[in-house]
Amino acid sequence: MPRPKSRPAIHPFDQQHGTDTSGLIPGNIIVQGTSAKVEELTAYYGVAPSILHGLLDIWLHRTTPQPIEKTVFLDVGAGKGRAMLLASQFPFLRVEGVELNPVLAAIAEANISLWHNDLQADALAPLTLHHADATTHPLPSEPTLAFLFHPFELPILRRFLRHVESSQAAHSKPFDLLYANAEHGSLLDRHPAFTRLWMGPVPMTPADHLADLAAIAEQKEYGSTGDELCAIYRFSGRKSK
Repeated sequence: MPRPKSRPAIHPFDQQHGTDTSGLIPGNIIVQGTSAKVEELTAYYGVAPSILHGLLDIWLHRTTPQPIEKTVFLDVGAGKGRAMLLASQFPFLRVEGVELNPVLAAIAEANISLWHNDLQADALAPLTLHHADATTHPLPSEPTLAFLFHPFELPILRRFLRHVESSQAAHSKPFDLLYANAEHGSLLDRHPAFTRLWMGPVPMTPADHLADLAAIAEQKEYGSTGDELCAIYRFSGRKSK
């Protein structure tokens, strides 16, 4: 008899809040219903809460940011919305997410609805999800902290950075970028309009690491080391030669 398939691992975050942010979804699934090319996308995987908490702590205490209460948190490639929910527990002006895949966007919307009614959520910031292309969707006019959990490969990342430059040229405002799993950090390091403020590993809590190991146990492409290489960049404009 064939072995029954094991149930996907549910992250403790979802167990606590009744949300659906767990699972690893490959790019060939995410590309469906979009105009993107499969080779331009990465897999969906919800960021470990301790990674985002740690990265936000570094941004708040080591980079001299704009006041958080005047800053919009923008989740670029929001997926099922876990980073948005986590960010809403900080006193941002508001939290926005942009997601291209219609199925993931619908799941994120459902998670936001659940979050609004969850007494354990401790939400401080309002949440808005945009089903849109992050390389063309209008960026916030207020100071912005963009978050990327390696949502796409170089072609789309380049288009997104051009979009940021165009937006800044039309309406300049403070713009910082958190890059978790910074696979293409070298592109930003070379970019004449961005300045790296910090780079290094951000550790997971033991509970998050165990959840990561459980989630990836049945596939070979990804692994979990218990931390993520992350970086923080600031839009500083193109330097004159």
